[in-house]
Amino acid sequence: MLKSTYAAALSSMLVGTTGLFGGSPSPAPAPAPAVPVTVNADHVITRLNDGAVGVNTAIWNPGLLDRPADRLIRDAGIQTLAFDGGGVSDLYHWRTGQLSPDPQAAVHDAQGLDYEDLKPQFSFDQFAATARATDSKMLVHVNYGTGTPQEAADWVRYANKVRHYGVQEWAIGEETYFNGALGAGLNTEPDGHADKSAQAYATNSLAFIKAMKAADPGIRVGLELAAPIPGTPMLDWDKTVLQVAGSAADFVDVHYYTGAQTDAALLASPQNAIPKGMSNLSSLVASYNPKLKVDIGETNSFYQQAPQQISPTNALYLPESVLAMLENGASEVDWWALYNKWGGNAEGGYGDLGLLASGNVSGDGKSQGPKADTKFDPYYGMQLLGALARPGAKLVTATAGGAVVAHAALLPGSELGVLLANNDPDHAASVDLHVAGFHAGSEATILTYSAATHGITVTHGTVPKTLPAYSLTLVLLRH
Repeated sequence: MLKSTYAAALSSMLVGTTGLFGGSPSPAPAPAPAVPVTVNADHVITRLNDGAVGVNTAIWNPGLLDRPADRLIRDAGIQTLAFDGGGVSDLYHWRTGQLSPDPQAAVHDAQGLDYEDLKPQFSFDQFAATARATDSKMLVHVNYGTGTPQEAADWVRYANKVRHYGVQEWAIGEETYFNGALGAGLNTEPDGHADKSAQAYATNSLAFIKAMKAADPGIRVGLELAAPIPGTPMLDWDKTVLQVAGSAADFVDVHYYTGAQTDAALLASPQNAIPKGMSNLSSLVASYNPKLKVDIGETNSFYQQAPQQISPTNALYLPESVLAMLENGASEVDWWALYNKWGGNAEGGYGDLGLLASGNVSGDGKSQGPKADTKFDPYYGMQLLGALARPGAKLVTATAGGAVVAHAALLPGSELGVLLANNDPDHAASVDLHVAGFHAGSEATILTYSAATHGITVTHGTVPKTLPAYSLTLVLLRH
């Protein structure tokens, strides 16, 4: 984990021992000086769009239909719901709610990816009803792998002209670049096209865009781009897709998972890897079409179930990483997922990529997950993120140091929100908050999550001087 120099030094000292030659006891070490936290409310980084913070709703998980789901979505401050099933999205036919046979079933089954077993558990209309009930925007992935431009256009027409759902964002396919075009080892997504190249995807996407916008000219249509890692075929895919279809699209959909091997590396990535990666991605996209928005349509600490995904580490990582993405060029970030499923293995441990438990038994039959709708720790990270990254909020500069990370936003209603993370798992951190460009009143509302409490407490009073170990503290200030 990240530790400040002072905290690490203190942990190695013995207080009250005798001196080297006997003598009087050594004095207790001085407490670590407070970490200065500086917020400049006059320096706006970006203004958040409506729907900047979202979650994926896996269409093969019935949790969305649970009675508590609406309340839990609202309570978390979630603003966008993504109709997404991973690879299932490229087999899904919206009119019937059924899946096509996987055209690459043999290859995928060999990897344990039996998509045809992931049957849809709710219809598009049921999804839209939840979005309306929670006042959430919608992002829909249309079927590129086994669908057609006409099918996608019919879906747009049904959603917006027949049912008047007002779905603005539509993505063509889902991780289409993993259809085998980049190599045999990168074949996890169903694609029935004979030509699976980036050129073919881009050319076909032009037909999708034309048909979908004929059904509703007001929609925004997005292209699937891979994380543009230099020296990999993923970057080549992106360049081809952008060159051929970038001028016709409205946004790109990119998925980001760190692959960090340790908790310390994970919590360091929002300060170094994410800003650098977002800068590279934004520059690449802008070089083809400066008007293209960048959506991070999926993200989590890792893409497989393990204990880390439901841990306090991931609770801290969620808001830290999403805010880093929004501060560095993302227009929307959608966490994977609202509900996923309990899984993993006995060797590596069990976990869940959902914010909420699904109540299932692991695939190996050896572990029972918590009861359905149980809040995993990252849910609380999402709650604090949602309370800060509100629609219309203006993210402003905030700096800290050591194990303390700070983000801040001017909020609608004359509030300033400051989110303080203490990434040290073992020691509390002293902080000294300085705010420029905002005259705050004497009393603040303070929302705190910590690894010790596994929940959020709300208090009112002065700005806290101490942050608990491994914690998130949202300070809400008013004029």
